[in-house]
Amino acid sequence: MAAIDYCTLAEVETYAGINFSDGIGPTDTQLADMITNASRLVDVYAGVQLAGTTDHVEYHDSTFRLQCLVLRNRPVVSVTSVEETKSDGSTIVMDEGRERADKDWWLDDAEAGIIRLHARAGVNAKQLFKVTYTSGYAAPPIEAKMATIMLVIRQAARAALNDENCADRIKEMWRPLLASTESEYREMLERVKAKSLSSVAVFGNGGA
Repeated sequence: MAAIDYCTLAEVETYAGINFSDGIGPTDTQLADMITNASRLVDVYAGVQLAGTTDHVEYHDSTFRLQCLVLRNRPVVSVTSVEETKSDGSTIVMDEGRERADKDWWLDDAEAGIIRLHARAGVNAKQLFKVTYTSGYAAPPIEAKMATIMLVIRQAARAALNDENCADRIKEMWRPLLASTESEYREMLERVKAKSLSSVAVFGNGGA
């Protein structure tokens, strides 16, 4: 699963109430690296990658009375296409939508990966349906986002405080921010841990 950053520079600046472009901390490039590293550290703490998406192509067999397809990788972020294989090996793209009159299928339950067909397949066939889709989590849990933001702020504060070229007035700005994030940062990490354990207990650790 492709890893993603759990927050943006703008979100870090909004939470901290500062604009790094004013030259009072790390550069945007350094902050981008901090955000990526902090995101992965949150994953390490959780013991699982908390967000990211993967593209899939799956083939599903059909039975005469088949009315739904259950995708193997969940939750489903989006379905690009559902195609039906014809007897000559060619495929046709089936129409998505809940309108029974002129549509063929819809994504009924993204968490469970269930695609509903408006009409029974009406044929027993191997690999009749080709489904192209994306699974995973497009955005991290809010606990992971907040933990990442605060970790980046703490890293930026330490960088400024350890920089001998940083003005004393700037260091005085960073000291209370470093101190004030300590307890909240630890609380968010505990929430991340609890949420990841709960998710594994309920959903398992993913399907292949």
